[in-house]
Amino acid sequence: MRDSLKIGRIFGIEITLNYSWFIIFTLITWGLSAVLFPQAAPGLSAATYLAMGVVASLLFFGSVLFHELMHSVVAKSYGLPIEGITLMIFGGVSQLADEPQSPAVEFKMAIAGPLSSLSIGAVFVAVFFIGQGANLGPVFLSPVLWLGYINIVLAIFNLLPGFPLDGGRVLRSAIWHFTGNLRRATAIASGFGKALAYGLISLGVFGVVSGNIGLLWFLLLGWILLQSAEAGYQQVVYRLALEGVTVGQAMTPNPQTISPEITLADAVTDYFTQHLWVAYPVTDNGEVQGIITFNSVKGVPKMAWDDKRVRDVMRPLSLDIVAQPEALLTEVLPKLNLQADGRMLVMKGGHLMGILTAADVTRVLMRQMRYEEAERQAG
Repeated sequence: MRDSLKIGRIFGIEITLNYSWFIIFTLITWGLSAVLFPQAAPGLSAATYLAMGVVASLLFFGSVLFHELMHSVVAKSYGLPIEGITLMIFGGVSQLADEPQSPAVEFKMAIAGPLSSLSIGAVFVAVFFIGQGANLGPVFLSPVLWLGYINIVLAIFNLLPGFPLDGGRVLRSAIWHFTGNLRRATAIASGFGKALAYGLISLGVFGVVSGNIGLLWFLLLGWILLQSAEAGYQQVVYRLALEGVTVGQAMTPNPQTISPEITLADAVTDYFTQHLWVAYPVTDNGEVQGIITFNSVKGVPKMAWDDKRVRDVMRPLSLDIVAQPEALLTEVLPKLNLQADGRMLVMKGGHLMGILTAADVTRVLMRQMRYEEAERQAG
């Protein structure tokens, strides 16, 4: 993601910082070091307050990361692919590439985050009382008490019954369990999420009108929750619409292929510009060698296009970019998005059958949704 910075992996899960995180980190650090800690522990130097604010902010976001990691660890234990964890302006998000297989898995994934925050909060509160008994100073006690408080608040907020908050996912798992209908459960839980979002937006608007600018955050948070609730519902609708569709039904059959020996200049002139496709299977005497995309060509300076050949920049054939035509589309989608950069070669017995792209998936999705709409109207 262009708007995010990769910082490493934990348990094989990629961790990234959205650039908006630096905004909230700065604001929290400023609020702690310039307002809260001077009030809680007067008489210290500005440098000390700043150090307290930086350390407390880092530990807070470490707590947020732990919260999201617990979601992801539980998801991975049930075989759900995780695209990664992103820390951003309003906390963090675990990016699931698929929906849970059952209400029980949904419940366990959802509850893991708030329970981890409650546990962290309880630990910080306990450390505060131990430190107080040991007569430790406010430089230590003030950040520890705030970290205990903020983690408990984080847990309580996430337990609110509005999808896609953790509490909303717990609600969805319960409705799903009793109705057996994931789509209906998501629609109801998303409705609660929208109601909660409108409540937060109203609180933010009231703050602006009354001059309490501090409530403006609720307006922004409510807007993001509103968009997330709708997007979460649509994601489930799309996934259910694609159930039962195979890769062979979605792929583009008999795609135009390209030789590994031609230059990048000829590839651009005779293929990418001519057909306006952004990816081509690379074959040599009928044998599949890999795939080349226009993005890989753009990564080479234009002055070198006459010297570089397709084989120099293509992605070699590997299991990451290959799908079987009989495979279910919903099972292949995580690999298509995570490992294949949105394009896969469809092969059977070593022979090229077609190519699967994100555009193919969108086309099939629209067709399936039109069928569903026609069936509902006929019924």
